[in-house]
Amino acid sequence: MLSLFVAASLMQSPTASASTEAWDFATASQSFTNGNWTFGEVFVPTQNISVDFLGYYASNGLGGFNSDHPVGLFNASGTLLGSTVIDNSSVFTTSSGHFAFNPINAITLLAGQTYVVEGVSNSDPYTWNDTGFTVYAPINILGNNWISGNGLNFNGTFLINDVTDGYWGPNFGYDAAVASTPEPTTLSLLGLGLAGLWSRRRRKV
Repeated sequence: MLSLFVAASLMQSPTASASTEAWDFATASQSFTNGNWTFGEVFVPTQNISVDFLGYYASNGLGGFNSDHPVGLFNASGTLLGSTVIDNSSVFTTSSGHFAFNPINAITLLAGQTYVVEGVSNSDPYTWNDTGFTVYAPINILGNNWISGNGLNFNGTFLINDVTDGYWGPNFGYDAAVASTPEPTTLSLLGLGLAGLWSRRRRKV
């Protein structure tokens, strides 16, 4: 019976949502526009994650954009790994409604590597120093940067750290289910548990 319990327990992975936004805040403390900017957030994953959507700050909620917002995910060398354009056709958001998202082909980010997610403001507002800022993804945010009128070109990994939570801007989401995939050692223990159960049942026959 113990073997059956162990085997069943190991087969159950932790509960995880399909996709989780990287960060969010409770209230937009500022919402302002003063021209066209490309905002970048520089971060390092603390475990391998699978990014499957990209987003941009939606000051007026879904369908309330005045312009399009190219968003891209780059590695530290400037290689574009994935991109999308957030606009009024984007229909996905998370519970707060602060960001609009589009799904992308999944991109695996490696633990310990540096990445930059960038988004172009165009004529819509951006926000900063927001109340209740929270990071949900398993990442360390190193800092932020911005360039005026750059378009979706690689800003680089330089940092400008004069605000708490960056200039928003871009966001991304990761597949939380990746973190709940059983490790090889867990699968081995599962095999041992099933083998023990089979052996015990054969002895009883």
